[in-house]
Amino acid sequence: MKYRPWVALVMGILVVGLGVSLARAADQPTLPGAGGGLVGAADLKWGTNPDQALAQAREEGKPIYVYIWAKYDSECIAMADETLTYDQVTNQLAGFVLLALDAHNRASFPFFDHYKIPYIKLEGLGGDGEAGTPTTEGNPVAVPTTGASRWPTSLFLDASGQEAYRLFGYMPGKAFAPILAQVREVLKARELLQREPDSVLAEAQLGHLYTSLSVFPEARTHLERALQLDPQNHAGVRPDVTLDLTIISLPSKPQVARQELRTWQKDNARHPRVLEACYYEAVADTALYDPGAAGAPGGDTTELQAAAELLTRFKDAKPGTPEYNSQWYVPALTLLAKINLYLQPPTPARH
Repeated sequence: MKYRPWVALVMGILVVGLGVSLARAADQPTLPGAGGGLVGAADLKWGTNPDQALAQAREEGKPIYVYIWAKYDSECIAMADETLTYDQVTNQLAGFVLLALDAHNRASFPFFDHYKIPYIKLEGLGGDGEAGTPTTEGNPVAVPTTGASRWPTSLFLDASGQEAYRLFGYMPGKAFAPILAQVREVLKARELLQREPDSVLAEAQLGHLYTSLSVFPEARTHLERALQLDPQNHAGVRPDVTLDLTIISLPSKPQVARQELRTWQKDNARHPRVLEACYYEAVADTALYDPGAAGAPGGDTTELQAAAELLTRFKDAKPGTPEYNSQWYVPALTLLAKINLYLQPPTPARH
């Protein structure tokens, strides 16, 4: 089954309530400022030296949050001024060693090399790389700015300097806070796995967390390891692990995933994640929609109608019901609204 563009759309509808009003202290200088200065944001201390940050992390046993930014970029400044001063974010960042790196500072390039941060590096240029290179006619040719190719970049390292997670791009505080919470859980599970290398629970938890964070290769490694360690399901994690593995397979094999999700719901009707499985069954149906099928202008909408029917249980949910209180309530309604746009009959053209 070929990959459908619809699945890219629906797999992204995972975070509840991205449109938020961000907290910001009036007249408070933040990190990094438009002028490039580094000052404390919400009383948090930021460093700019990777070696010092790694040494501090090892000494204090703290993880590291690395913020890679460009001082002239509006999204970087917005994330610094808004996201990194959002109360729920700063409360969690207090447990990290904080490192801010200028995306275009050549002193940061060895760090970028080590952690495979994508960046442009022009050899043989002095200064900051802004000078032109003379041609055979003696006229300078402009060269691209050196430095990180994507910003802002958020990189999370454990106390030993091993990467746990990375995230590209701006994110508002209310969306970044739950990701921070998940990353903290990832770090705890990694610590447990270091102490107990054959911990089924740690492997299953890491697999689930990386599935939620959409780091699918890493998630699959931990989930499959959990199954290998406990083939008889003594720890009782098999339903969760198989559900996560099915979710991971959905983008490339939506038809197989749909059937597996249906089977999973029948076998685990009372499981706490049954509404999640229902939501992803609708995602699988939506991913199978082919606008060009059956030769009709809108294609064969059978799969979209099936998805809409599944999501109706969320739409019709009353306050206090499991569907209404589920974290999948908002994503389900969002997906249903997009589906309904495609199911509406086309408006007749005016002559």
